[in-house]
Amino acid sequence: MVQDERRPVARPERVVWNRLAQRRGELFSREIDPERHAYWWARRHDGGPGRLNRWVDRLRDTTLENIPYVDPTAAADGARVLLLLHEPAADAEDNSGFVSRYANDAVSANLYRAADRAGLGHEVTLHWHLVPWWIANPNHHPPRRLADEVVRAKPRLGEFLDLLGAPPAEVVLLGAPAAKAWDVLVRRAGLPWQLTTATVSRAPHPNPLVHDRLDPLTGRRNGDRLVEVLRHAAQRARGEVVPPTRAVGRRPF
Repeated sequence: MVQDERRPVARPERVVWNRLAQRRGELFSREIDPERHAYWWARRHDGGPGRLNRWVDRLRDTTLENIPYVDPTAAADGARVLLLLHEPAADAEDNSGFVSRYANDAVSANLYRAADRAGLGHEVTLHWHLVPWWIANPNHHPPRRLADEVVRAKPRLGEFLDLLGAPPAEVVLLGAPAAKAWDVLVRRAGLPWQLTTATVSRAPHPNPLVHDRLDPLTGRRNGDRLVEVLRHAAQRARGEVVPPTRAVGRRPF
C-alpha cells in the first residue's frame, strides 16, 4: 500500500507594503487586516463619502467596469486637497477596493509617507482618478488610449465633483500620466467648472520606479519633490503663505 505523502501547500507570505498604515492601525487590506477592512467596507455608503460611493455603484453598473470606492475615512472636514492619478491600478479592485493612502501597495505607502512628512491631513484630502476605470485593462477590446478615455470620462469627473459640495482649493496631479491627462482634458474638452479656480500642482508619481530616482533637471530625489508639492498644497489649503519654490540647481551630467 502506497502512503499518501502529500503535504499541505504553504501559503505565500503576506507582504505589508504600507507599514506606516499598519503601525497606526489604519491599513486597508482584506488579507492582512480583514476585520478592519470588513468594518469600513460595510460603512462605505455612510456619510459624505457614502454619496460618492453610491455614485460609484451606479457607475459600476452602467459601465461594467471595476471601479474602486472612495476611502470612507477621508476628507471628514471637506476635500480641500484633491490628489489625482490618471487611472486606478490594475489590482485596485482585488487589493482593498478603496482609493486610499491606507491601501496595502507600494504606491499608497509612498504617498502616505510623503503626505505625513508634508503635514497634509487625511481629514482634508481625497484621492481619485481623472479616469475612474482601468484604461489599460488587457481584457478590453479594442485597446484604449489615455487621451480618448480622459475626454470620455469628463462627464463622470463632473458628476464626482458635484457630489463633493465645495470644490477643492488644491489639485495635485501625481505623475507624468496624470499631467498628460490633465493637459488633454484642458485642450480637448475643457475643465469641469469646479476645478477652474483650484491651484493645480504637478508632482512626481509615488510609484517606486519613480519615487527614489533623481530628477534630471534639479538633481533632487523625486520623493523629496513630492513631499514639497504636498506641503505647499497643504499650506495653501490652510490659508498660509507658501515660501518661494527652490531654485533649480545645476543640471547633473
